[in-house]
Amino acid sequence: MQELTIKELAKTRFKDIYMELLRGSEMSDGDTVKLLAIAVLLLNHKAPEIKRLGYRVTLFYGNLTGRYEPLYDVSINSGLLPVSAVLGKSFEKDERLSRSFIQNIVSSYVDTFRDQGMVLTEQQDTLRTFVQDEYENSSVVIAPTSYGKSELIIKSVKDNPSKRILILVPSKALLAQTKKRLIYSDIPKLGKVVTHPEMYSPERNNRTFVLTQERLNRLLNEYSGLYFDMVFVDEAHNLLQGDSRNELLATMLCILGARNSQTSFKFLTPFLCNELNVRVRYLDMTPKGFRVDEYIKSERFYTRDFRTGKNDGKLKLYDHFLNQWLEIDRKHKNCFDLIKRESLAKNIIYGNTKKKIEQFAVELANTLPDIDCPLVQRACDELEETFDKRYRLISCLRRGVMYHHGSIPDTIRLYLENLFHQSKAMKYLVCNSTLLEGVNLPIERLFIFDYSKGRGNLTSSQFKNLIGRVNRFSEVFAPEAGTTLKKLESSIYLLGVDGFTNKKSNLQTFYEKNVNVSKVDEDSVSNVLLQETAILDGPMADRHRDAVARLENLQPGIVTGQECEYVKTQVGQLLIANSVSEIDVFATEEQIDSAISTSVEEYGLIDSADRLLLEIKSCFVDNFDDKRKYSDLKRLQNKATIDFYAMFLDWKLKKYSLKQILRYTLKYWRELPEKKGTDYVYVANWGDTKFGNSQFPYWVRISTKDDVERVNLAIVRLKEEDDFFDNKIFKFVEVLNGVGAIDPAFYKRMKYGTTDDAKIKLIREGYSRGLSELLLDRYPQYVRLDRNGEIQVSSRVIGLMRDNEESDLLIFEAQMNLKAVPEPAA
Repeated sequence: MQELTIKELAKTRFKDIYMELLRGSEMSDGDTVKLLAIAVLLLNHKAPEIKRLGYRVTLFYGNLTGRYEPLYDVSINSGLLPVSAVLGKSFEKDERLSRSFIQNIVSSYVDTFRDQGMVLTEQQDTLRTFVQDEYENSSVVIAPTSYGKSELIIKSVKDNPSKRILILVPSKALLAQTKKRLIYSDIPKLGKVVTHPEMYSPERNNRTFVLTQERLNRLLNEYSGLYFDMVFVDEAHNLLQGDSRNELLATMLCILGARNSQTSFKFLTPFLCNELNVRVRYLDMTPKGFRVDEYIKSERFYTRDFRTGKNDGKLKLYDHFLNQWLEIDRKHKNCFDLIKRESLAKNIIYGNTKKKIEQFAVELANTLPDIDCPLVQRACDELEETFDKRYRLISCLRRGVMYHHGSIPDTIRLYLENLFHQSKAMKYLVCNSTLLEGVNLPIERLFIFDYSKGRGNLTSSQFKNLIGRVNRFSEVFAPEAGTTLKKLESSIYLLGVDGFTNKKSNLQTFYEKNVNVSKVDEDSVSNVLLQETAILDGPMADRHRDAVARLENLQPGIVTGQECEYVKTQVGQLLIANSVSEIDVFATEEQIDSAISTSVEEYGLIDSADRLLLEIKSCFVDNFDDKRKYSDLKRLQNKATIDFYAMFLDWKLKKYSLKQILRYTLKYWRELPEKKGTDYVYVANWGDTKFGNSQFPYWVRISTKDDVERVNLAIVRLKEEDDFFDNKIFKFVEVLNGVGAIDPAFYKRMKYGTTDDAKIKLIREGYSRGLSELLLDRYPQYVRLDRNGEIQVSSRVIGLMRDNEESDLLIFEAQMNLKAVPEPAA
């Protein structure tokens, strides 16, 4: 049996019986005996993929026939105790089995793996022990989605009250989720969870921080003595990527290690082939790895191509073990018919571009009836009040369809995720890769109409991460979830759809390349600050040199074995501190410094939007290094672009609401032909037309769009313009402010929308401007300054906000920051 391979197995009679099992056919007693006998042999084999095939057979057999005794035995022997617990509960109804001595012994054994009502697998239990044993050491945890990595973070914070702990997350949405989990976990003496650099005070004993790498960078630059005892890097596989954000992440890890040699780093990821690939240059750290290799869910991979010329009318099932295709006798008129007939209570539909996600959601919603749900109605009222009644998302929600992408405001996105959780009527969520990073939703089925991600395709690891979010263990094995083990057969549908799927996409080849068990995955490491990245001559060597020089300037003395340039001016220090990567700082810092000084001497401090944008253009954008990667900030070299952002900033300075800004944007577009002599509007990836020298259709002729199209274009573009201003432009504002070139009151109004110190304190705590104003204007008795001058908000305000029927969005936001006090019993 030792020499058996999957390839050889596919040549035997087993394949025919196994295919009948996959098809769901009724099998003869003889075939059943053969199938189970072979399953025993497979389960006792050394090769992991062959053992997993044995488990797949017993799982599918149990779900097909209702005879779960083989699966029960396999789950106990394999340490898959949540499965054993579910089956044990069903066996209790069988009087003969319930009296069995062995059954009672096994039940007692399973109970030793219970934790807060949930039964852990053997490796989940071992993982918790591993993390506890390695608190003082660096480690890498590679565990599938839903294995409880968030719970590990929370337990680590609880178990280490005297340690200062940092949790690094890749996005603001994940930052808000992690903060909420910590707040709601009843951790003794947790104190305030620091999520923004300005929340930190050396006088306050902050012990828990949740930050992105950009926010951490600003915090470390301001407090040179700040260090951490334990650092969690969530979604750590991102570190391997060679973009500027992840180079910054590696830089931050180096600095943290230099400031405290005893810092233990914890890398958490659902996929990584080699744990040593996270080792960072100039950081003395060799982590110990823990890899979960249990196999509980066994997916069914379907494909159906509706594209013209490729439509053979057949639904096909791909078996990723035997690399075999099976035709399934189920007919569907079109992709929407398939989705509706094959869907369950909660379904994710994955696409790539935001534009096509919205378009697909609208077309799906048009095939569905209206739903009746008070939660959805309230959400629609909120969105109508915040945006416009013509917002397409509202009409989709009324049909049980939601869409989710990065051009929806962060708080709205979190609010919608909560709605998807809470409302049983919300059945479909159309989204892109924003779902890949830490978003935990109750997903029972996955449909995919575009397997690309950005300009490439989903990698094998990314695809497995995506499908791992279907039927999370917390949903399958929750005490209230019942006994359905059908959810362990997650169904994935890869669809070809005209207008949505690339004409060149080969659905069958994608499965064969990315889920075939015989394929070996490899990490792709391109971050120049990681030890495993080979530094070749050319652009990569230039990037490496620049990254190392920036690191040394941020933390002098950290780089050994090579010479580094050092900045000579405060401007140079600030450019590096604010992660300005578009400029060769060492070559241009003195020129930039001189330009800023001359401007201030001649015109005084910057105190208007027009002047600010012109200074950013002349002092910084005009000094961009053309050898570096193209930056969309170069658009600021056009007067029309500067005029737009000056106007956009003015709207914000005047404290216009989102609805008012939306109205002014529509007015600006209507007047474009008369005032600017053109109706071309730059809308990035929402475009359909080329303009001027553009290589890509990033423009629209706004006069050709109807009112609904304009409203929806304006909504997504306002979020993208906000992000562009906050993430791209504002770093130059920080540089100018750092050298004293901006009027202090003007700077406060730009950054916080107010000069009121109390409101600024609340905004620094993570509250939006709208919620801050509401709390101070209507509920001032629930907001107070403590003896250290720190602002405190009572969680009792949430109940009063509900009583006063405040905005559901603002109540939701308050709950993200405060744990609501339970209502007293009547």
